Amino acid sequence: AVVSTQSTGMATALKLNEPITKAILLATCHTGGISVKQQMLKYTFASRGVDSLNVIDVNKFWEKLILAATTIASIPNPEEIIVVSAKEFGRKAVNRFADQTGATPITGRFIPGSFTNHDIKGVREPRPLVALDTYSDYQTIGEASNCNTPVIAFCNTDSDLENVDIIIPMNNRSPTAIATGMFLLSNLVKYMKGEVDSVDFDLVNGIESFLYRSPDDLLDLKEEKKLESEAESKLVEE
Repeated sequence: AVVSTQSTGMATALKLNEPITKAILLATCHTGGISVKQQMLKYTFASRGVDSLNVIDVNKFWEKLILAATTIASIPNPEEIIVVSAKEFGRKAVNRFADQTGATPITGRFIPGSFTNHDIKGVREPRPLVALDTYSDYQTIGEASNCNTPVIAFCNTDSDLENVDIIIPMNNRSPTAIATGMFLLSNLVKYMKGEVDSVDFDLVNGIESFLYRSPDDLLDLKEEKKLESEAESKLVEE
């Protein structure tokens, strides 16, 4: 059963705390684009003079993340929640979110008719759809809208907002921001269902597990670990 967000204990637990705020800022979740759509102005805190980038209001981001999590946690069968990303660096976050919440992932190219054409194997209507980018996932969002499916989407300051029901204002062009946003959303859902004790449970390791790394990143990481191991061996010898 989903815990009511109206309770005093839940309200306190869902407050934006310092560790989560630091993670959001370090991951640049608040860094928007140079331009801003009219509908996104209310989610924009300021414009940076140094590079003209718009800064997303972290409190508004957190409020909409909670709203999205409440919607997702209310679905009795989590397999009916479809989470999508056509972007390569969003695919790991989508698959990890599905692992953590029981949602159904769709990554890569979306097959038209996947929600409406019952001749396609495994066709299903989502309730709701969670998308990482309204531009790259526009076809999936459009088809979900034709099914009258609620659409939750991570939206930058210049994103197309057509057919989006719940906007999560966030930098969706950074692998680190995507990993952080998706991890926090999954942890909020799990907390509301009583599956974790706190919203910031396993914060650092959790974000890392959602983070896409390119082949070059993995090679660099392997080299760093090798150097660390060699340094530790030298210390032991001394």
